[in-house]
Amino acid sequence: MDLEQSFASTCKVLFGEEIGKLSDFEGYLGEMMTGYSRKKSFVSGKDVLISLPYYPESARYISQDEMGELKFPPLNVNEIKDIDSLFSAVQERVAYCGNKLFGRNIEVSDVDNCIDCTHVSHAHNVREVKYGAYLSYLRESEYVFGVWGFPGSRMSIRVAEGTGSTRCFESYYSSDISDLYYSINCIGCTDGIFAFNLRSKRNVIGNLELPKDEYSELKKKLLSEISDELRKKKRLFSLADIAFFGRDRGKISEEILYDSPVPPKIESAFGSASKLVLGKERKDIRKYSQWLLKRAMKIWKVRGARGTPTFKLSEIPVVRELPADRLLPLDEAIDSGKTGIEMKKGEKPGLAELLSRASKIAYFTVEFEDGQNENCVDTPALFGGSNIYKSWDTTDGKNSAYTTAIVRSSYLFGGFLRLLDSTFCINCFNITKVSNSFEIDSSYSTRNSYLCHNVENADSCILCFNVKGLRNAVGNTSVSREEFERVKKLLLDYINKELDEKKGTELSIFSVPKAGRKG
Repeated sequence: MDLEQSFASTCKVLFGEEIGKLSDFEGYLGEMMTGYSRKKSFVSGKDVLISLPYYPESARYISQDEMGELKFPPLNVNEIKDIDSLFSAVQERVAYCGNKLFGRNIEVSDVDNCIDCTHVSHAHNVREVKYGAYLSYLRESEYVFGVWGFPGSRMSIRVAEGTGSTRCFESYYSSDISDLYYSINCIGCTDGIFAFNLRSKRNVIGNLELPKDEYSELKKKLLSEISDELRKKKRLFSLADIAFFGRDRGKISEEILYDSPVPPKIESAFGSASKLVLGKERKDIRKYSQWLLKRAMKIWKVRGARGTPTFKLSEIPVVRELPADRLLPLDEAIDSGKTGIEMKKGEKPGLAELLSRASKIAYFTVEFEDGQNENCVDTPALFGGSNIYKSWDTTDGKNSAYTTAIVRSSYLFGGFLRLLDSTFCINCFNITKVSNSFEIDSSYSTRNSYLCHNVENADSCILCFNVKGLRNAVGNTSVSREEFERVKKLLLDYINKELDEKKGTELSIFSVPKAGRKG
């Protein structure tokens, strides 16, 4: 089965019939991808898919399959006497790689940071996905199209942020759901259309529970209308369109300042991480908050529909468009789910009429809680976590702060998606199985490393780019352990001096200076 066939099969399951070719829906499904860009290889001029927006304008890019064409003479580590000479020595090696594949991939195209996938296209930061396209930050899923951050999804189209969706369309912020269309903040629900803030419900239209036979009959009618619209227009209204139904899209409410106390265990965790990674224990994490949050997902609070402060996000497709006057904190959202639309016995309203009715009772939230959670502060999405502070999401995460998502990881501070199966990292980006490291980007199975991009199965590397299997290396050149430790001390002395004086540093894997005095 190829991608076209898998898309056709998924549509037939979801909508009862096929709706057209996958390529016809490129714009519609592509709206669910975030953070990527396309660049040109400086080696060949070919297109390169890049997963992050943080690279400098003057950066050079290559495709992973061109890495073998990068030939550099061994770096003379004896010439590295100070921090300026270190940065100068590695300048020609600084090239950012796209179209990256890790592990074993079969029939994948137009992808970046793709790990162990089969029949996947137009995707980035995906792991163990089979038959999918137009995907961002997705893992362990199959037959998925236009999906963002919803691991464990199957036969689903345009879903974002949650765990475990089966046969779902335009569904968000949910867990263990099946056969839902236009839903948000549902847990353990099945068979619903226009389902908002529900728990363990089924056979629901506009939050109104119906007898199974009535629901099934109305569902068949509505899915026929949905498939007709998709076939004709190649898109359909979104969950955000429901929030704005019948009115103009207004401005986002102003940010409400909030600053919860830092839990003592977070302070302790930051001290442990900074000592291990940077060689110096640091205290009072708030002093470093602006530095750590520089590239993390922006989260702010607005006054919600009932006047209570609630969270709003900047990155997640569709959800980022939800207006403040339809947002609620989690407890109020669940309470709002008790209200359903009105429907007369035997009535079979069409999609347009139900959209109008549903828009009146539809409230939304970007707060979510499932699993066991303890001491998680100012973190909207909780799928199992302990001791988390000012981050967006934790999924089985521990002892972390000022970052974006902590997935099966611990002691993470700063950085951005995707952070998987990692520990003791500061300001890292799109990593899997990385530990004891600082400013690592788009890397896999790496430890004890600093300022590296696209390294795999590496240990103890400094300023290495687009290499595999290195140990005790500086600027892609293997050196003795003694020389590595000498250069490491130069680097850490510089970083710690910056942190002492400025509570942050401009030095980043996205900004390797030519002189130590500049960022």
